[in-house]
Amino acid sequence: MNLTDYLKQNPPKEFRSGPVYFPTGDFLTYLIKGGPCVAERLDDVITIYLTQDTRELAGFKVKGVCHILKKAGAFGIGVGSGDGIRLGLFFFAGAAPDRADKLPKMQWYERLEAFADITVDRQTLCSA
Repeated sequence: MNLTDYLKQNPPKEFRSGPVYFPTGDFLTYLIKGGPCVAERLDDVITIYLTQDTRELAGFKVKGVCHILKKAGAFGIGVGSGDGIRLGLFFFAGAAPDRADKLPKMQWYERLEAFADITVDRQTLCSA
């Protein structure tokens, strides 16, 4: 079966917004809107996706999820509760403007605050 035949037999599903963890790359992606978008790196951990036409926030990617959780636990930051992991844990370090060159990106960290209280089940992220 070639790709064309496969796609005919398995049409794409309707877009669903939500966080998805990819263990092979140890990253979490949360798409808010479907459609074409461009990526813009905020820091070494967070990349945002902007709509191609209006440059609105369309989603974000968090890299090194398991590493961040391990380090947070090592420094006594509680990440083992049954309530899940709040996405805000991954945003806070980059949101501290310690250099003038980061100030233009602060608007995007402020927009990410709207997703800070969303929780993801730790067991779906990694077994660390």
